[in-house]
Amino acid sequence: MPEWAQSIMTSSITWAVLAGVMAYMLTLVGIPVYTWWERRGAALIQRRPGPNRRGPYGLVQAIADAVKLAVKEDVVPAGANKWMHAIAPMIVMTVALTTFAVIPWSGDIELFGKTVRLQVADLNFGIIFILAISSMAVYGVTLAGWSSNNKYSMLGGLRAGAQMVSYEIALGLAVVGMVLVYGTLKLNLMVAGQEGSLFQWGLFQAPLAFLIYMVATYAETNRVPFDLVEADSEIVAGFHTEYSSLRFGLFYMGEYVHMAVSAVLTVILFFGGYHVPWAHTLFGTTPYATLFPWVMAALAALCLALAWDTSRPKRRALTQGNMIFAAILVAVAGGALLLATLYGLFYDVAWFAALCSMVTQVAVLVVKFLFFFWLFIWVRWTVPRFRYDQLMKLGWKVMLPLALFNIGLTSVLVLAGWL
Repeated sequence: MPEWAQSIMTSSITWAVLAGVMAYMLTLVGIPVYTWWERRGAALIQRRPGPNRRGPYGLVQAIADAVKLAVKEDVVPAGANKWMHAIAPMIVMTVALTTFAVIPWSGDIELFGKTVRLQVADLNFGIIFILAISSMAVYGVTLAGWSSNNKYSMLGGLRAGAQMVSYEIALGLAVVGMVLVYGTLKLNLMVAGQEGSLFQWGLFQAPLAFLIYMVATYAETNRVPFDLVEADSEIVAGFHTEYSSLRFGLFYMGEYVHMAVSAVLTVILFFGGYHVPWAHTLFGTTPYATLFPWVMAALAALCLALAWDTSRPKRRALTQGNMIFAAILVAVAGGALLLATLYGLFYDVAWFAALCSMVTQVAVLVVKFLFFFWLFIWVRWTVPRFRYDQLMKLGWKVMLPLALFNIGLTSVLVLAGWL
């Protein structure tokens, strides 16, 4: 391989840009997919069709709604503080996106004598960075409620501030427990500590911390059953009652990005990140490179199954563009099978095997991420909403004592050498 290509492939800037693209794909590009997924998930749980007319499986409906939201008139109340009203949604969206900077999407791989990783910034205090940045989201929602000059918005902003501050404490203390288990603040080292056996995962090392973290995460993202800040049955729509057009869209997108961050962090802290349990035992010294053709074969099989289902006359009777979508899926399946074949031919080329290993690790992380994102949707359409006094009582009288107890218990187990 030419030296210029090697220098590009081993540059930290290259992998930081690719990690940024990965985060971009899972956030801004993924938001229409997430909204479609939520609607279809709600329909599945409620035993109704959901959006299924505009495009294959109703996919175009989400894009149409996004375009409609972007071109609507932006209305600002006459008595609102216009600067704060405009800045508030930007704060929420910026905070949600910034936290992706320290997410490790893969482990270390060797390329031409250098070690690289798919990560924007490898900070020594990665988990502290995420907690610090994410805590700033409370400013956005509180400012939105105050600047709107609306009593319902103000009430929603106050609720948001109280709720987020209350559950941030329990969430932070749960993370402290995981820091004690792993002995580091770096996210990539936390993932590395979960390599090997399934029982090395954070879920089994500190199950109480996982329970606290999950409950606090749902409260931090304002999702059911903790959506009191935008409870339409009480305060219209909460802090974004007076928002419209793209500014409302920023709040809407910020919620989904925050959910994506929470889902990725759950995988990294408690479910092994990009690791497969017993990978080295089952697949040899280079397990993720060995798994690459199987991952590509699974992707090809999924695409071909969707292409067959999409092109059925029953589907085509409801929607348009099915054959184009099916052709795209067949092309993706063909590309995946081609990559699997290339691996069979060039598996002994070190740099190619290393890249295949990275792709497999990213795929493992994304599959785990999708499960926890689906869990957000599942809970929303299954569990009823709390009263606000119950929410605060749970945060201060249950979650906080449990989090403190978890730190004490984890400390004892770590000192005794059992963790």
